Amino acid sequence: MANLATSSSLVRSQIASLVSAIAAIEIPRGEWHELINILCTNANHTDPKIKLASIQTIGFICEEIQPEQLNSSLKNAIIVALTTTIDTREGNGYPTTILASKALYNSISFAS
Repeated sequence: MANLATSSSLVRSQIASLVSAIAAIEIPRGEWHELINILCTNANHTDPKIKLASIQTIGFICEEIQPEQLNSSLKNAIIVALTTTIDTREGNGYPTTILASKALYNSISFAS
C-alpha cells in the first residue's frame, strides 16, 4: 500500500492494479474491507500521487467486484470519495478529475 505513493506513474498504476486484483479475491470473502475506507480517505489526500493512486485503485476495484459484495456504508464511501474529487474548474486537478470520472463510471452499479 505504501508503494501507491511512488513518484513513477507507471509503477503507481501497476500497484493499483495489483491491489485491486487482491481486493477482488479478498473482498468477496469478507476480508480486507478496511482497504475501501483507506482508499476513500486517501482520495482526498493532499499529496497528488497518493490521491491519484487511490482513485485509480478504487476504479479498478469497482470494475472487479459486484455491488452486493459491499455493504451500503462502503458503497456510499466510494461514491462520496469519487464525486468529491471531481473538480470541473479549468486547470484544477485535471488528472484527478479524469480518473475520478472513470472510476465513478465503474461504480454506477453501486448507487441505489
